[in-house]
Order: sequence, then structure tokens, then C-alpha cells
Amino acid sequence: MTIEDNKVALTAFYRQALTVNTETTPGTVLDRVLADDFTSVNGKGSKPKAALMAQIEGFWKLIPNLKWEPQEMVISGEKHVVRSIASGNPVGEFMGLTLDGSRAFRIDTIDIHTVENGKITGVYHLEDWATGIAQLKQ
Repeated sequence: MTIEDNKVALTAFYRQALTVNTETTPGTVLDRVLADDFTSVNGKGSKPKAALMAQIEGFWKLIPNLKWEPQEMVISGEKHVVRSIASGNPVGEFMGLTLDGSRAFRIDTIDIHTVENGKITGVYHLEDWATGIAQLKQ
């Protein structure tokens, strides 16, 4: 597998799993691009593949127009750093707020993926949810 194979997996992760669309479902895409022993890590802890899949499926329901748009990718060996912009209009209970879809957020995100043989084996991620919450309260 090549760096291009790894980029294909990452592109599918952002454009077909994180971003709501009518051509795919997050579970189908994530099952294909995430390694079986995948781990997602942030400041709150870590979660396995199945937990991330369930979380993203929940996001699709809560944020029916969710977009996760990569802006920049830096590659060093198996590490792929992706800077993205996430945006959407949540409907329902989200981040401690009750929302009707009339308010939107637009936040910066940084992910450090480990990608091996076209499969994402792990990610360390940081999203600017404090800014998103402030935008949704306005």
C-alpha cells in the first residue's frame, strides 16, 4: 500500500463518514477504512471502533447537514495530520443545549491519524467545541 492508498482512506473518513451525504452511511464507510483494533483518543479518554461508529451515526441524526472539510494534510511516514473545519446546524439535545436547527457552528479541528496499509489504526483528535457552543448560544 502507498501514501495514496492512505489518502483514499482518509478522504473517505472525512467526506463519506463524518460528512452527512446521501450516497453512504457512516457505519459502512468506517467499517471499511478503520482497522479492527482502531482507537480514537482525545482529552476525555479513548474509544474503540464500534464506539466511534455509534457516535458518528448519532451525529448524523443530530446534525443533518454536518460537514467535515479537510483544509490541509501533512504526512510524515504513517502519521497524517489533518486540519479541518466542521460545521452544521444541530437539532435536539447537543452539548448541553436544546436546539431547533436555526443556529449553526463552524469550528476548527486537528486530527493526527496513524494509517497503515490503507487502514486508519488510530487518531488523536481535538475539536474547538468551546467556540462551537458559544456560536450556538448566540
